[in-house]
Amino acid sequence: MDAKLVTYVVESLIEKNISITAAESLTGGLFQSEITSVPGSSGIFTGGFVTYSDDVKTQLLGVPAPLIQQYGVVSYEVAVAMAQGAQKTLHADLAVSFTGAAGPAGLEGETAGTAWIGISFQGQTDAYELYRPELARNDFREACCEFAFQKISDELL
Repeated sequence: MDAKLVTYVVESLIEKNISITAAESLTGGLFQSEITSVPGSSGIFTGGFVTYSDDVKTQLLGVPAPLIQQYGVVSYEVAVAMAQGAQKTLHADLAVSFTGAAGPAGLEGETAGTAWIGISFQGQTDAYELYRPELARNDFREACCEFAFQKISDELL
């Protein structure tokens, strides 16, 4: 993980008073752990979600079960719904979501090393596919988090 990037993003959020939350599946809280590694992060981060199962995505984030059934949990649609659900639930300015197959096996027909990362900010929500099947499980999880921090950095400039 690029510690300088994480620090830059969190310090920028603090400086701009932009609150952040996250809904993580395959990353299992890694993104939120990185946020809280930066001193002062409590000013912009009050909490987030680790929603590993489909049922918990529905219960905590309001992701409709039919949406998961129609598109699969590893999808643009579910990443968007997760980000929007986290943002709405915790009233955050910015929300990030992670859903995917970290490996070693695939998930719902998706290859290991496939993820969708959702970002909801300033009334816009989008999701980005990250495909890195050559990476080992934990390397892929870190790559997902770094990708998200880079996207947020791009948004803040």
